[in-house]
Amino acid sequence: MNFHFFPSGYQIKRLFIVGLMRILFIVLAFLVYDLILIKFPNDIHFNYEISMVLTLTICILIFLPLFERFLSFLKGKFLSEYLVEDSYSSRLAYKKFDINSLIQYVFPDMVKIAGAESGRLGILKENGSFDIYNFNRGRQKKIPTRGENTAMNQLMLYLLKHKNGVSISETYSHPNINSDFIALRADFIVPFLFREKIFGFLAISNIPDIDSAKQLSLLASQSALVIHNRNLSSHIVENIKYKQEEESAKRIQNLLQKGKIPKIENYKIEILSHDSFTLIEFYQISDSVWQFIILSSGGPERSAGLLHSHILGLLYSRISKNKAHNFVEVKSIIEGAFEKANWKDKYGYLIGKIIKDSDIEILLKGNIFSIYSESDPLKQLTSVGWKNIISTYQLPFIIEIKGKKILRIGNEI
Repeated sequence: MNFHFFPSGYQIKRLFIVGLMRILFIVLAFLVYDLILIKFPNDIHFNYEISMVLTLTICILIFLPLFERFLSFLKGKFLSEYLVEDSYSSRLAYKKFDINSLIQYVFPDMVKIAGAESGRLGILKENGSFDIYNFNRGRQKKIPTRGENTAMNQLMLYLLKHKNGVSISETYSHPNINSDFIALRADFIVPFLFREKIFGFLAISNIPDIDSAKQLSLLASQSALVIHNRNLSSHIVENIKYKQEEESAKRIQNLLQKGKIPKIENYKIEILSHDSFTLIEFYQISDSVWQFIILSSGGPERSAGLLHSHILGLLYSRISKNKAHNFVEVKSIIEGAFEKANWKDKYGYLIGKIIKDSDIEILLKGNIFSIYSESDPLKQLTSVGWKNIISTYQLPFIIEIKGKKILRIGNEI
């Protein structure tokens, strides 16, 4: 097991780039100040103060934006373009983030960010096994299929309980899982998690520090989304190739409907029925906060499945960037997707928030929903267009769509 008390090469480069740019900025500011002071007439009172104000104005309005843009360029060039703070550069990077970019660029970046000498990348295939790639001191190759490329079910179930990664020292009491670590030559494994399912993993030869682990977690969530979209796209390609649009759309919709209902402390959540035009999705915001959405699109079954897939991709992408944590942000994602798709059919959506030991918040649009307490079916608990509060004493309650019971939320017995 490798412990690093000194900064890794990646961290040294990051500190060097940031430090160099800050020193250059300070030097340039002093040069501008001296130049303004020299050019100022000596008979003017408060010439030092005026020079200082002019220098600050020039540095803030001109030099600071230029230096920030140049700093983002250097970070993207010599570090990882997927972790730059500049929103414009980040959007450009994620637009070209596909499965090939993951293997060729993001995977080596993640190994370097962790300060590890080597690492292995696992990518989930449709048959449940993994393609495994190896990166070692700048050399990268795909490992031929062998025993360790199988599904590794016990390891995957274990990683589901350790979403931020797990070290080999935590697996000594689990011999089978520990043997998977040894087979992968890993001291630490980060899962690629999307919708409570693992789509891949990063196995590295050392344990990263806290900052590196946070960066790895961000890239891991984006990598999971890329692999998920690749698997969905394969169904769409198959659809075009064999001209079986309805069957392919049903497969996509079935994939979306297989999302798991999470176990939330003190709550019991049940899906009462499935609908090919309805999407139910739960996602975790923090340790004590869960949110969920219910979409009912209407329209052709094929189009509804593809639109739901697109909305989920947008949603999880924003969640990974902490930009979908309130109702307004989620509402804009959903309505923007329907507007961009020029959706003509009647649709409705519901956004809910479950906070531990607190009331449940619900916002809905469309008169297709009916929400009532199981003990008093005639009394509606919500109204359209407002944030509604459902108190714990009103549990359990039922959510209906067009008279069909979809979801039940109650207290855990």
